[in-house]
Amino acid sequence: MLLKLLRLQPSELDRMEFYRAEFLMDNLKEHHEKESQHRKKEEEKQKAETPSMSTSDMMKMSNSMMSNASSSLGGFSMPSMPKF
Repeated sequence: MLLKLLRLQPSELDRMEFYRAEFLMDNLKEHHEKESQHRKKEEEKQKAETPSMSTSDMMKMSNSMMSNASSSLGGFSMPSMPKF
């Protein structure tokens, strides 16, 4: 992951001083932790702003979306199977 983010070749990492590589990894770890904390805060904020829906409400909404989708298709229907 470090090589991909920094766009380094493995040989370049091998030639790098150990303390420099460790410093880069520590910085990457700190950045990742801050980013995940920020993401969690944003998710909590979004959950607090949007009211939670019950499963029955979700089912009603999905059924209405399906009916809207089928009505928008117009005259399209499944072809019948031929009888042999």
